[in-house]
Amino acid sequence: MSGDTSSMDDALAQWRTYKQKAESGEFRMDPQIGDALRGRAQTMLDGLEKDLLRRASDLGQIGGFGTLPSAQALKTKFENKAVNDPDSAVNQLKKHIDLVTLMRDTYALSIRKLSETDQANASQLNNTDV
Repeated sequence: MSGDTSSMDDALAQWRTYKQKAESGEFRMDPQIGDALRGRAQTMLDGLEKDLLRRASDLGQIGGFGTLPSAQALKTKFENKAVNDPDSAVNQLKKHIDLVTLMRDTYALSIRKLSETDQANASQLNNTDV
């Protein structure tokens, strides 16, 4: 496993932990901060999916290498490195998309849990005789 793959796996594991904590109510954040972070994550996600992933996918069919067998072998190698290999540009971008999606969803969940807790506390206070 390469260092880059390990760090990406570590980041995904860390954000899965944050999401679990958000689901249980342990990880909460101010709605304004959470909305800003969620919005930024969505912007990053849009750029990754709509621009970078599309461009990287286009590299799966490149030309200009000529007809020599060695040129065709080189062309295939470059195309695979861009799209098909396990560590291809497309697969690396998909991992980043997974991470940013997890971040966005975690921010949204942490905001929702805080709002739910606030509403439950307000309801409880309203039902308490003073």
